Amino acid sequence: MPEYPGPDDFSTPHRLSGLKAAGAVLAVAVVPLALVVGHLPDRTAPTTVQPAALTASPYVANWIAIETGSTSRVTLNGPDGLVGTQSLAQAANCGVNLGGSPQYITLEGSTGGGTPVAGLASYQAGSIGVKEKKSGTSCQQVNAVTKESLLIRLGTGVTNELGTDAVATSAYLDVELKGGVRILATATLRGEPAGKWELQSGSEAALTPNSTRTPGAVRYSCNLSPDSGADSNVSDNCRWPISTPSWTGDDGLAFDNLKLDALAGSFSLEGGSDGIVPLPAQNTTPNASIIEMAADTLTCDATTPTEPAAGDTPSVSVYRLPNADGPTCALIPYALENGPNLARFLKSLDNETSAQFIWDIRGPVTTEPTDPHSTDIPITINYDTPGTDGSPDVELGWCPNPTYRADGRFAGYTEAQIAALGEDQDDSIGIQYACLISRSAKAIAGTPNTMQVNDLVYVYGDATMRR
Repeated sequence: MPEYPGPDDFSTPHRLSGLKAAGAVLAVAVVPLALVVGHLPDRTAPTTVQPAALTASPYVANWIAIETGSTSRVTLNGPDGLVGTQSLAQAANCGVNLGGSPQYITLEGSTGGGTPVAGLASYQAGSIGVKEKKSGTSCQQVNAVTKESLLIRLGTGVTNELGTDAVATSAYLDVELKGGVRILATATLRGEPAGKWELQSGSEAALTPNSTRTPGAVRYSCNLSPDSGADSNVSDNCRWPISTPSWTGDDGLAFDNLKLDALAGSFSLEGGSDGIVPLPAQNTTPNASIIEMAADTLTCDATTPTEPAAGDTPSVSVYRLPNADGPTCALIPYALENGPNLARFLKSLDNETSAQFIWDIRGPVTTEPTDPHSTDIPITINYDTPGTDGSPDVELGWCPNPTYRADGRFAGYTEAQIAALGEDQDDSIGIQYACLISRSAKAIAGTPNTMQVNDLVYVYGDATMRR
């Protein structure tokens, strides 16, 4: 039978989390399993496994690169290199040929403020635009005077390679500008708004920011001369970060469509055809226009696929409860992985900050010979600060005043209940809290000092956990 808290058990306060204060971009949970045995809630029991080194946004492992010019192609790239290549070529009458399978992106264009369609996207002389006519410079541009838009959609090649949950998390575009330019980028996910950004250059950037800024859009300025110029190689190109590229941070945004509207002047989407545009992307396709991808996403009342057990590697899955601050719930990109004595879940610190989760961890635990069947095995939480040698472990106790839903699942807490616990001691924004919901264990035949343990752990906030 699972073990639940008794009348003398209590939950353990947490220490300061340095993650947000240090500008970290990840919420990390790590659960090594081969630990020194102690007794809940003994706070002195040490662990024997240290956390793996952390890197920025490891769930953003893939990216689409749009390359234009002498090498014209669209590629999907991953941690092990090139995954696949899509055609990008000129077509008749200033059109664009994106080839057959795989299609990692599709391109659509519109004029006169209409709905974008595939037949109006164009590609000529290393520039992607909207073809309002069959030839000439303007057909490789997106022009405000004719109310043009360029729409980039994720294609079926992405889902075929990365799965149906794959989303874009950022874009880092090479755009060529003509005149005083304003571009509105609108990201959507499954038809719902995800974010807005406005680029301003030349005379448009010199105006009072709020006089030209789209309400709710993140403003970005470049090329602050009176006019952005025209046809000046890289001097009239700009690197435009949309959302937050992984090498600069992480805002947890997810989208599958990106629409670029010309509000003033003209622009073209490029990928290195005019040369190296500072600052290059921090990956193996530095001069391309980049769309970063996350393969896995999680919404409320959903469970991740289970990472399977093997030997000393535990199985782990994560269920996402409704947010503690109410019914609104946005999709989050995440990464879940396991290894020998290790399981790790990562998400953005800055997105869905009231998200709460239930970890289901199952694996062998070696105990002291004198206590082979005890379930009093400590589980600890740690708020690791990137760039340091680690921080102290704080042992978890049982979840206080637990309530359960009609389906028997632990119900989590509200923000008010979390605050009332008084269990967070950090000086940065946000609360970090975790506790043990239940534990069950059984002996493994032939291994008198090892047992199979199943922990259900509640997690709210940003932490590293160990068992």
